[in-house]
Amino acid sequence: MKIERLDIDSKRNKIIFVVGFILAIILVIVINYITSLARYRNTESIELASGNINYNKADLNIIAMYQESSYGLNGYKQIDDVPTEKYTLSNRSYCEVGSQKVEEAQITYEEGYISVSKINKRGTKCYIYFDLDYKAEDMLAKLEATKQSTYEKTAMPSPVTGPYDEQKENPEGKEKLYTTEDNYGTSYVFRGNNSDVNNWVTFANHTWRIIRINGDGTLRLIYQCAEPNCQTTEGEETQIGTSAYKSRPVDDNTYVGYYYGTSKADKGEEDPTYEETHSNSNPSTIAQAVNEWYTGTGAMTDYTKYLSGSTGWCNDRTVVKGTWGSYIGDGTGQLTSGYASASRLLQKGGTWRAKQYPTLKCGVIMPETAPTEEEGATYFSNFEVNDTSFKRDLFTTTGSNRGNGVLSVPAALITSDEVVMTGGFGGMVSTNYWLYTNQSYWTMSPLTYADSKKFVEIIDVRSEGYLIANSGGNALGVRPVINLNADIEFSGGTGKSDNPFIVKTTI
Repeated sequence: MKIERLDIDSKRNKIIFVVGFILAIILVIVINYITSLARYRNTESIELASGNINYNKADLNIIAMYQESSYGLNGYKQIDDVPTEKYTLSNRSYCEVGSQKVEEAQITYEEGYISVSKINKRGTKCYIYFDLDYKAEDMLAKLEATKQSTYEKTAMPSPVTGPYDEQKENPEGKEKLYTTEDNYGTSYVFRGNNSDVNNWVTFANHTWRIIRINGDGTLRLIYQCAEPNCQTTEGEETQIGTSAYKSRPVDDNTYVGYYYGTSKADKGEEDPTYEETHSNSNPSTIAQAVNEWYTGTGAMTDYTKYLSGSTGWCNDRTVVKGTWGSYIGDGTGQLTSGYASASRLLQKGGTWRAKQYPTLKCGVIMPETAPTEEEGATYFSNFEVNDTSFKRDLFTTTGSNRGNGVLSVPAALITSDEVVMTGGFGGMVSTNYWLYTNQSYWTMSPLTYADSKKFVEIIDVRSEGYLIANSGGNALGVRPVINLNADIEFSGGTGKSDNPFIVKTTI
């Protein structure tokens, strides 16, 4: 019998080859896995519904995102998806480790993507905020598309040298808008008389008039009458009723506030600080009247979602120095104090300026000394804003990301600056501009606290059409002012009294 000898060496080599091949494959897999881990430790991209967040996985634990409410009433809401249009990265965005901000962290937002870079500490958390990014031009385009014609634009006169004069300013009767700056950008003001200002609006079963398109794209309206499609321009129908600005006593600087703080009487012998005086703790009598109308007879609460409470209403309580006249107080207690709203319209000694310098910026810094008529243009040529004054005096709704956030409803009053820009004037009779109603009604702009009179003076529109000051304890007309959201739409209209713009609602 023939015995065959197995080639043991050959089989051993085959086994070694197979095992080596398998080990090589495993090694490649392991190396690839380790490499991928290293790569994703550096940068990982998490895809969201509307974009990506790129961040360092090893260092960054949490990214929380917040978006400004589209209706401007509730500040910011937390979101999961990166917005792709009509939002911009807010300067509120930040990164921190513990409670310390990471100053070198860089956050960028472009075309629906967020990128966070220069983070090198474990436990870093980033909070990213997005602000609405509407402009006045967005609302202007809607109005022009709705009425199927364009407005002529012209710069707001500066200074304003008299009430609106149609023959001088608009002899051809064109539909004009006047441009000027507010806290948010370019604003378009409806200046003129009833014959050439087509600014009528039907909203919430009431009739309104457009004061201006705000720089953030919201639309500022003033009450005209309680019925839709009314064409009333004069009389008591143009206001919700009458009210004192602040029911007596009004013998303290605190009562110039639309909301007010602590008076000298509240503190006893000790004078309150400026911050205590203007702490916005209590609604004034007129604020209560507006609030009660909004929630009651005005029946506005169902329409709140169409209104912005963060654009704000300015109750300018910046105090001017004694060089402006007999103003010796600092805005506290019971010493005579003068306020910035008045100083833009009056000169030293209390006479009305022939050249008046209104502004749509809230919280502006006033010069230390009172300018003469000749100096006025230089002094008022560039209104700079004090951030503290802006936050204190810009009245906004609770939860707003701007201003003081104290209002319970998104409605307040017009300012004296807006009245001058729309066509009125301080101290000069005028019945030829569209805000004239043959009634006396309040603005929310303080003039003085006058120690000699023992009452606050608030600027009002007199029944003859001019701006003047009145004791805050007297009862005058109340015309609520609201701001429509930048994202509202119109269902028709041309802005004329017999064919007003109609705001599209689903109520």
